[in-house]
Amino acid sequence: MANLPLRLRSRAMIFWIPLATVLLVGFILTWIGSTRFIVPKRRPLEDRHHELLANPAEFGLDLEPISVRLRDGVVLDAIVATRAEEMGAAEKTRAMEARLVDAGILPPAGRRGTIFLLHGRGGRKENLLWVAKRFVAADFRCVVYDARAHGASGGQYCSFGLREKQDFPEVISTVEKRLRDAGESLGPIGAFGNSLGASVILQTLPDLPQVRAVVTVAPFASLEEIVTRSANRGLHPALPDFLIHVSMRLGGWRAGFDPLAIRPEDDVPRSDVPIYLMHGLLDEVIPAEHSLRILRAAKGREIVWREIPDAYHSNVLAEGGDDHYQEMVEFFIRHLEAPQTVSPPSSLTIEGSE
Repeated sequence: MANLPLRLRSRAMIFWIPLATVLLVGFILTWIGSTRFIVPKRRPLEDRHHELLANPAEFGLDLEPISVRLRDGVVLDAIVATRAEEMGAAEKTRAMEARLVDAGILPPAGRRGTIFLLHGRGGRKENLLWVAKRFVAADFRCVVYDARAHGASGGQYCSFGLREKQDFPEVISTVEKRLRDAGESLGPIGAFGNSLGASVILQTLPDLPQVRAVVTVAPFASLEEIVTRSANRGLHPALPDFLIHVSMRLGGWRAGFDPLAIRPEDDVPRSDVPIYLMHGLLDEVIPAEHSLRILRAAKGREIVWREIPDAYHSNVLAEGGDDHYQEMVEFFIRHLEAPQTVSPPSSLTIEGSE
């Protein structure tokens, strides 16, 4: 360019400088977008978490912290929660226990089994202890853990299922070994998941036949669709889809996974595990249509479908209330109890909320 006449050099600079600026800005935007995609914000413990952790018996729980070292060296932070032998007020646990007794579901002779609870993107395990309070009323052992790149766990990136579905079996194995060393048994296994946690469970089912039943709250059917929707809502509806797509693919490349391959609705047909599906009809983060697609893909097994008319993404369980919590508990009891003590359910049961 130095050999060009001054007039031509000026014209070239007028063209190349704006182009280089656009490309640089585009790269910066896609890099920031990819980072927001694969690096969830780690939320600190809240006052309510500190209160429960300081005095778990008051909430009906005995808690045992454990660590799970994964094969890739990442360490996950977990808690094993059981029913407290000497409960304090424990309003939610006592209320659920009373409901079960009124329904003729008496306490078992021994622990019914173990339920693993998986949180959503940006969440942490302590949030799930509020769900565990209901499950321990039926004498289920509950295991909550921070997913990689969340809470107190290690890991830099969230892969929306690629690594998380490999982590889940390792968590099960670690807890099982710990219990076996203590002379206890893991028992029948169930799984509960919310949002991303629900979607991870659905991706895991084909490779985890030991899981007998799952409860999923607001899962997504296709990651690509949810990311595009989220970017349009959170940034600007006029944001070009190609820019979102590039950011998503860049994030996947950085974290080592293909975002377009994360499709729980494609994994569900490769399993026959009974599913309890719950979704808020006002959910704007993951529309209820995603659960309906999973529902259609999950033919050939027992399915319970619960739509919560006034619920958004973050308040499905609160709006569902104790009636739906009781249904979840009974769903787990039905499928995790020993086969000879439970009447077999019909092969396909699809129910909507009233």
